[in-house]
Order: sequence, then C-alpha cells, then structure tokens
Amino acid sequence: MQQLQYTDKAWKIYMHAEEFDRMQCQLVLAFGPPSIITDTAVFNYLERSYPEAHIILTSASGEIILPDLYLSSVVVTAFQFDKTIIHCAETNISKHTTSYDAGHCLMQQLQQSDLYTSYIMADSTGVNGSELLAGFNKLNTQAIPVTGGLTGTRCNFSKAFVGLNQAPANGAIVAIGFYGNQLLLNPGSFVGWNEYGPVQTITAFKEM
Repeated sequence: MQQLQYTDKAWKIYMHAEEFDRMQCQLVLAFGPPSIITDTAVFNYLERSYPEAHIILTSASGEIILPDLYLSSVVVTAFQFDKTIIHCAETNISKHTTSYDAGHCLMQQLQQSDLYTSYIMADSTGVNGSELLAGFNKLNTQAIPVTGGLTGTRCNFSKAFVGLNQAPANGAIVAIGFYGNQLLLNPGSFVGWNEYGPVQTITAFKEM
C-alpha cells in the first residue's frame, strides 16, 4: 500500500510499503470534501501516478489518516495485489427507476464465478442504500460479502460525488469486485452503510 494526502495544493506521502510499485498498482481510493475531490487536478495527478489502476474518488465528511481526522484535504490509499484481480462497475442513479435496479445493474457487470467480495460507493443524496444492496444481492447467488458506504456531503453541501476513472459526478455509483481466493477477510474492522442504509460489518483484507 501507499498513502498520500493532498492539502494546500501539495501532495505528501504518508506511507509507502517497500514492495509497493505504483506502476503495478490496481486500485486507488480517494476521499475528500466535494469542493476539492471534484477538482480535475486531483484526478489528473492520480491518473498520471497510477496509470494501470482503477481510480475511485468520492466526497467525504472527513478524511482519516490514523490517528487523525482532516476536513479540508484529499486522502488517497493505493493498493497493489500480487494475486487478486480487480474489476469495477459503474452506473448513475439517473439511468434507473429505483436504487434496486441500479444495484441489480452493478452485479450484472461484476458477476463471475470467481468473484470473492465487492465494495460499493454510492451518492448519498440520490441513492437508497438498502434498496441498492437488495438489488445487488438479487444476483448474489454465492452470498459473497458486500460492503461499502454512501458518500459524505459535509452537511452544508447539497450534493455528493463519486467517480470511476474520471472526475467524480453527482448520482454516480461504483462497485469494486475482488476476484480469486487469495484474500483473507478480517471481520469487524469498519462500520458500513450509514443512516441512509443498513449498518453492517465491513471487512478489511490482505492476501494470503
């Protein structure tokens, strides 16, 4: 893993594993306030830094680099897996009649026999988390663990944003699929879906 923070228009590396190779990175997660995370300069930097990765950007109500909480920065965590394959799916709530339909659409895109677990990020201002999860699980015949959350708006913002491999937009929903059987899931590490959807346990993971 590698972890960065963007603040005052400058990037700082907080953590860099010795084995990490940014050219082999498959997944990048970036969280920040709507006013900063939607800045195209943020996405452009990440795209240049991790050219082979799926890059997911979401608005947040606070950014964490343990043990500290920040309110005006972007926190980025980049992952390099040795064996696990990453595929992502996306849609926009505006394309669907219900959040249930949107969840169904995402799982259709991800569904493969070796799908091991999935992580979903959705716009909290237009998506019902419970319905989204129900639609996703309609095709989840293998009962894989599904985790994720709804984006933050920092209370005084009327819109929330999610983006996959582009600057984030209003109404977007992204699902990350982890494929293979080399992940070790550790239950109880985080708390999932906020007040807009069901509370559940999110799993942290590492490769075996």
